[in-house]
Amino acid sequence: MMHIENRILPYGPNFLGTIERNSETYITIHESSDGTGFATPDRTIEYYENRLKNPPEGVSSKIGYHFMVDGDRLVQFIPLKYRTAHAGSTEGNHSIAIERLVNCNVDFPSAIANQAKLTATLMTMFGIPLDHVVPHKYWSGKACPSRLLAGMYGGWNGFIAQVKKFYTDHDIFNVEEITFDLPRE
Repeated sequence: MMHIENRILPYGPNFLGTIERNSETYITIHESSDGTGFATPDRTIEYYENRLKNPPEGVSSKIGYHFMVDGDRLVQFIPLKYRTAHAGSTEGNHSIAIERLVNCNVDFPSAIANQAKLTATLMTMFGIPLDHVVPHKYWSGKACPSRLLAGMYGGWNGFIAQVKKFYTDHDIFNVEEITFDLPRE
């Protein structure tokens, strides 16, 4: 069974304030590249974690995502109580962000399945309906997640079918491993 790695960032510019969770919560699906090509193998979860902690010049320090998944790992960076800039709109930034790692070494079908299972887990935790699982494009118009929107790997409808199956079968990750708030000091 896959475990959730908690690599919670220290409170800082990636955190935009708290989210009031309710039935209107959304889950936004992302992937870590532009277009349908594959990134080089150095674009790992650690690479993106470092970019969140130390954004390159010209990149907003407010950008973040709650989770990043690949074919073998699931990492949480931002507690679910907090908003982060990921969707290109104020409304979208109230949603939970799940980023899928894309590089030439990632088992892409497994990464999609992990993203779908995490989505089903969050739907179960918060009572989020399936029609509130949306691509990044829903908020901003950006073609993200580009591979699914281009029909690759079963496309968006195939992804939603996977989410529905995990949810219906109650095949979810251990919710006790998900961080909701920052630890008290």
